[in-house]
Amino acid sequence: MSREEQVGFVKKKKESKYIKFSEANASEQMRMVRGYAIISKGDIPRRIDNKTFSISSQNGNGEYIVKTDRKCSCTCPDYESRKKECKHIHAVRFFLDFNKKVKTENKGIVKKKQSCPYCQSNDTIGWGKRHTKCGQKQRYRCRNCKRNFIEEKDFQRYKGNGKITTLILDLYFKGISLRGIQDHLKQFYDMSLDHSNVLRRIQKFSKVIDNYVQTLKPDIAEVWHHDEMKIQAGGKWKWLWNIMDEDTKFLITTQVSTYARVKETRKFFNSAREQAKTEPKFLVTDGRHSYTQSIKKEMPSALHVRLVTIADKRANNQNIERLNGTVRDRVKPMRGFGSEESAELMTSAFRNYYNFIKPHNALDGLTPALKAGIGVNLEGNRWMALLKKSMENQPQHTEEATIA
Repeated sequence: MSREEQVGFVKKKKESKYIKFSEANASEQMRMVRGYAIISKGDIPRRIDNKTFSISSQNGNGEYIVKTDRKCSCTCPDYESRKKECKHIHAVRFFLDFNKKVKTENKGIVKKKQSCPYCQSNDTIGWGKRHTKCGQKQRYRCRNCKRNFIEEKDFQRYKGNGKITTLILDLYFKGISLRGIQDHLKQFYDMSLDHSNVLRRIQKFSKVIDNYVQTLKPDIAEVWHHDEMKIQAGGKWKWLWNIMDEDTKFLITTQVSTYARVKETRKFFNSAREQAKTEPKFLVTDGRHSYTQSIKKEMPSALHVRLVTIADKRANNQNIERLNGTVRDRVKPMRGFGSEESAELMTSAFRNYYNFIKPHNALDGLTPALKAGIGVNLEGNRWMALLKKSMENQPQHTEEATIA
């Protein structure tokens, strides 16, 4: 054999070796892919002991036993004939690696403890489970006051959970009718809830939120805008009064009244001053004469800017007039309120939605409450965050104040 033939023979031998190695490697890679596919389909290995697992055959021929000693083994025909790792061994390995990764990622993460609704202590422990009509709920015991309570205690008498309640609030104040919400819950959550039950839930939790909001002091600027509009309540036309801070767009207070006399306007401006715990330097209103006397009595240090005509260029009331349009859009599907008391409650609730929940483009996506320094975080469920703060600030969770 010539030297050239010898070189050619060696070259072909090496190429053959590489091809065989490549084919073997490809075959091994395919077994790894099939092993991953087993786990992806949901066929989880069953642990027999620390190093032994049982895994179902993909052909329906029973189960194979995989041992994970220093050298892994399997009872399947593929391993028995080749004595090399099969797809079942790879599947068990993927399963163990995934569990290890989850434990590593969760290491050091401590679940936030449930605070006691009675004494507000965080020294609580799990105390078994409780089965309710709404499903299974975790029970807790407070080591401080020795009382027991359940998870989401404030929602325990309501069908569904806190997320369902906050969903109802969000849909309602975004303009969905009560029957529309009823249909939504039935379609997407298979929950039968009468529209009257939906309304009672909205009124109940709106009152809790409003009680909390009344205790807050917004950080607002020196120019306020006031306007009024007419709404229907109890089959009659009523006045709805609004007053807004120019800088933060924070809706300071609202009021529903039958008349627009000095007595009613004084009550309204007094309520705005008490809520803000300050007076503005400038108060912009329309040309109604009854305002002048009321403002002098209730806000003596404020300079009243009275816009008699639309052509008055000293200021404008566009922001609060735009708010009135938003309120009209919301009231329209409601077809009015049942009574003046109902109108007072629900317009106050809408004010809290406007201030704490609805982001505003003019505020770079913030809510007026955040701009005023009293809002809840934009991330996550804003309704839930606001409700939790409202419930935590109820006086001692008395029988009258508690929603449970």
